[in-house]
Amino acid sequence: MYQIKAAPVAGSVAAGLVASLCCGGALVFASVGLGTFWSVVGLSRYIPQALAAGALSIAAINYFFYRRAAERASGADGEGLVELRRGMFLSAALGLAAMAVSFVFLEWLNHAVINPHRFLAHSEYGEALIPGVPNLRLLYALASFATLGLIWALPFPRRSTSVSGVTRVLGWGLRGAVVAVTAGMIVVLAAAAMRVQGAGGHTSKEDSPAHQRQH
Repeated sequence: MYQIKAAPVAGSVAAGLVASLCCGGALVFASVGLGTFWSVVGLSRYIPQALAAGALSIAAINYFFYRRAAERASGADGEGLVELRRGMFLSAALGLAAMAVSFVFLEWLNHAVINPHRFLAHSEYGEALIPGVPNLRLLYALASFATLGLIWALPFPRRSTSVSGVTRVLGWGLRGAVVAVTAGMIVVLAAAAMRVQGAGGHTSKEDSPAHQRQH
């Protein structure tokens, strides 16, 4: 049984749900009479940044929690440390899944169910793989799972074994490559987001509650 802990799971899911409100939060805040506040904040302009921040927060919550647990159990056998590491991955995956599913659901609910007459007329919404959820935003949600690779690449306590120098170098090289690929993916997605926002400029405007009330 994986040594999954309740605290990091709860923290991961909470961080993921908060990050998922970057766009769908328009519905939540408008429902409690704070639509104007949400419109002024304009977080829907920063969807990839919010999802990236959520994913990194989930990674940090789980890595530091399970790393401390592994350090406290430094006398445990190798299997115990392996179980802690697996628990870390599972806990982080649950948080990332909560963020991705909540984000996609709120996007679909807002654009394809509540306001289909406004959004589905646009090809990026109506012709998307999931109607109401632009494919680029779906890619942002799926790309957040690359954080699992980043967690894998970070150093984690392990039982000392007789590992050759070549094997150790190859392991660190692979970890460095994973970190570089993850960082490159974040840069590429951020650049794509800035191009889309600069070219269209309608994302935050269309998704804001104030704009919706005008239609």
